[in-house]
Amino acid sequence: MLNKETIKNNFSRSAPDYDRHAGLQREMAAALLASLPGLSPKRILDIGCGTGALTVELGRRFPQAEVVGLDIAPGMIAVARQREGENVRFRLGDGEELVGKREWDLIVSNATLQWMSAARAFGGVARLLTPKGLFAFSTFGPQTMIELRTSGFQVNSFPSSDELRQLAGPLFARAEIMVRNRLIDFPNLKEMLYYLKELGANTPALKQRADLSAFRRFREKHQVVAATFEIVTGLLFK
Repeated sequence: MLNKETIKNNFSRSAPDYDRHAGLQREMAAALLASLPGLSPKRILDIGCGTGALTVELGRRFPQAEVVGLDIAPGMIAVARQREGENVRFRLGDGEELVGKREWDLIVSNATLQWMSAARAFGGVARLLTPKGLFAFSTFGPQTMIELRTSGFQVNSFPSSDELRQLAGPLFARAEIMVRNRLIDFPNLKEMLYYLKELGANTPALKQRADLSAFRRFREKHQVVAATFEIVTGLLFK
């Protein structure tokens, strides 16, 4: 079970340096933008906006739209607000506790759903989307960091693409969900864990006594230090 206070604190703490380490998230955001069909949205909501990089890109791509970035971490919102512009603003909020009316033509979420209950997030999004609206998201699947998990590190669980399709079925008229794997190399295992920590993930959650045995098993199993990231991209149409 994910602890929201821990998530808020971890991401707030990492916010000042987050963009320096978020290459994969930028790559995912670019792919998510490229996957969008032809749209003319008037109102756009970016759930889990972080430092606001994707929110700003949405504002540039859709200059006619009002774009709002939402994040649970105060530190992230503090950084993001430095990027506010004519049609882009940011506010503090929980993507699992979405409130409002059917006012959003496009809702996006990049590399964020893994920190939420997907069922609650999908339900909230479905309530807020206008008729014919679109929810575009990217998140991580269960093969993510499989190298660490099989070595004994504790890694968060991630919903599969099939599970996400099942959640989307009753809420959306149509779901397009794609999966791809991305392998990232690291100089050593400590650098890999540092990378995750600097992204605010603090995963894996290590037990003190398990540290050395997990490190040893990883080194025995893997000659190359690399981590798999299973990237799930979805377009859910109302």
